[in-house]
Amino acid sequence: MHIIMEVNMRSEIEGNSELGGLRKKIHVRVIENKLTGLRDLEQKLGPIQRRTFRKRYGNLLGLLEVEVQIPAVTALTQYYDPPLRCFTFQDF
Repeated sequence: MHIIMEVNMRSEIEGNSELGGLRKKIHVRVIENKLTGLRDLEQKLGPIQRRTFRKRYGNLLGLLEVEVQIPAVTALTQYYDPPLRCFTFQDF
């Protein structure tokens, strides 16, 4: 499965009296695509082509076998910081 995530950080800020801080709202749109076409192409690669591909791109073909857990990825987006391009966790 392939997921395209569009994370839009909105400038709306909510006050949260319990946390005493400000939170930004994040809206996430997840699109799942079937990768059967890419998997079929992978199966058609010969041993020499497969080695050449691995030499150039590393274990990129191995990502076709990873099962993506959409709820987990969606939950993690609340901690994503686009300007820093990383995940930031409070109190950690």
